[in-house]
Amino acid sequence: MTRAVLTVPREALTPAITHAPTRRRLTGAGAVADAGASDSAGAGLPTGTGLMLFPHLAESRVVTVAHVVDEKDDAAELDPGIARLLAIGHLFTGSEAAHEILLDGDTGRVFTLEMSAPRHAEAFPLAPSLDALARFLTAVSELDALCGRFAPLAGRTGADVAAEASALLLAVVTGEEWGTDGWSVAGDPASWDTAVPMFWRITALFRPLSLIAAPGRGLRLELPKELLEEEFGPEGLVRADPSRIPDALEHGPTRRFLAEAGLPGECGLFWPCGPEDLLLTVSEDRERSRRDPRLRHLYDGTDQLPADAGHLLVLGGLANDLTVVLDGRTGEVRHMTYDGDTTTQLNADISTLAFTLWLYSREQALAERHNLTGDTGEFYYQLATTMLHTLATVDPVACTPVTGPDDFRCWPELFHDAAGGVL
Repeated sequence: MTRAVLTVPREALTPAITHAPTRRRLTGAGAVADAGASDSAGAGLPTGTGLMLFPHLAESRVVTVAHVVDEKDDAAELDPGIARLLAIGHLFTGSEAAHEILLDGDTGRVFTLEMSAPRHAEAFPLAPSLDALARFLTAVSELDALCGRFAPLAGRTGADVAAEASALLLAVVTGEEWGTDGWSVAGDPASWDTAVPMFWRITALFRPLSLIAAPGRGLRLELPKELLEEEFGPEGLVRADPSRIPDALEHGPTRRFLAEAGLPGECGLFWPCGPEDLLLTVSEDRERSRRDPRLRHLYDGTDQLPADAGHLLVLGGLANDLTVVLDGRTGEVRHMTYDGDTTTQLNADISTLAFTLWLYSREQALAERHNLTGDTGEFYYQLATTMLHTLATVDPVACTPVTGPDDFRCWPELFHDAAGGVL
């Protein structure tokens, strides 16, 4: 697999980086030319993983954290140990809250920076060296392409495969020599909350989950039969009675999925309709609501129905007061406001909606077990971005890029809602 790498011309590399192995990695000086050589002897940093960006290095404008902070705030409030570190890039989080990637130019240690304010800035370990960071990024690229050490997983799916991929990726991180000195502001490794830095734990827990489901026939995914029942329990799923599925649901694979697999009864973000109301058309649901004394105040007589309301079937409610509807002709899953007249894509189909709800439920369980967002939410955006990468891998529709300031993509908005504490 050909990998794009970033190198820095020797004459453009800041003299603040005195650590010889780091200079060799960045400039390629002394790199082994053999294409099969170990990444530890390679040049540059792998790019294109969707994990990190290195614009500071690419533009040869590496500066200290103090310089970065001085552009917007008072660097005098920084811990001196953090202030002298070099900003070489940032984590990709899909938001402006991206954490800076920091380098100790003397020791080669690599950190991430979390900073709500300079006096609260905190540096977390990311890699013991740029050589190690390159190996970590290469391993993630191999996971995405199912090549290299992950090649035996190609063509296989299921929970066991995802667990194997997770273990392989974690082994790359834990197999490095992290050492006990040179970590300064991050403290002695013996004092870290976890032996694996949280960024890599999150990556190893969630990116392999795209291997859970096989490609479907008629639907985008073929979910393992036991997946939803094991997560939500047999009684925690809402299934449609085949004899009561309306003719308006013409899409055969969707009919079978709702009758056989079903949807989670409740997962904290989605609330399905009860058996009596499941799969009413939007027209029927709107008329029923108008007659309900508890809901009548929501209608002033001016609300309009979507043009294809007779083909849209209501599945339930979603966070932010949205209604989830199903196009009975195509199986596409969309959302709309309660009294709206337009719909927006939510998921490709019912199988990827179920996967999204399963993914969220898994995150809730794992977050409680591993404190994934951190004590003060410092890893929230990293977690949200990693989950969205996994979701986009199996369902690009769910994470379609926005086209303007008024565009809205439900799952990216929900997962990145740190203020609301969705994750």
